[in-house]
Amino acid sequence: MKNFVHVVLLTPKNDEESLMIGKIARAAGVPMLISEQPHGARLEKEKNLIERIREVNSVARDVYIVEIPGVETETTLRTAGFDVHVIDHHRYDALDRMQDESSLEQFLNIFAIDDARLVELGFDPKIVRGVGMIDRGFLWALRTEVPDKDEQKHIRDYYRTLTMELGKDRVAIENAAKAAWDAREMHGGTIVVRSTTKDIGIRDTISFLVADNFDTPQQVIVIEGERRMFVQESDAVARLFAEYGGFTFGRDRCWGIQATPEKPLPMLDDVLAAIL
Repeated sequence: MKNFVHVVLLTPKNDEESLMIGKIARAAGVPMLISEQPHGARLEKEKNLIERIREVNSVARDVYIVEIPGVETETTLRTAGFDVHVIDHHRYDALDRMQDESSLEQFLNIFAIDDARLVELGFDPKIVRGVGMIDRGFLWALRTEVPDKDEQKHIRDYYRTLTMELGKDRVAIENAAKAAWDAREMHGGTIVVRSTTKDIGIRDTISFLVADNFDTPQQVIVIEGERRMFVQESDAVARLFAEYGGFTFGRDRCWGIQATPEKPLPMLDDVLAAIL
């Protein structure tokens, strides 16, 4: 796609991948609407969405939505005359949007932004594609697909700069994650990490700590207070998803769930029984 005249891109800025998408889209001149929702974003929570789309681009016909699911609202947009295009690679409750490519990789392909164009826009293609690899398969994918260790480190360092752009509380999150890692437990070869600070999102930092300490993927349970639970690098993801719902990511090697007032997090013993 070379012409963005009739386009609006709706994307969050709640993780490193979406930040990267936003930076490239802005540089390329893609009309863009930024969602302020954190992780777990849902399209029905986007207030006055049609009006905001038209404010960004009054002649928009094609709306590209990055990782903000919401079938009912997507239908509303189509009824209003928009063509809705989904960019995603997750599996949600009753909604399968798993793809082999990360959302960043899909975005680059859909918007015809190749390596030469990335250079024109001021980006290093190796770094950009490395961010996509990390989001798709974490550092394990980076190690597999980028043999040069110095290049791996360069990409990883850039990824961490994106992490620090996510908010002023990142230092507190890093400290909480390190404290939780130091207090980790082992259950039959599975690493269990619990946040020691209430409701702080430590999963991404824990993932880096795992990769710093192990050469191969490890089955890890991350519990973020009473709010969220994740199981990473597990053969039991399909069972967990079938039993508890939630969402899957990392090419169905990772599972997560967010508590609601009606449905608290599963018990750790039950999750361990399902995966061991």
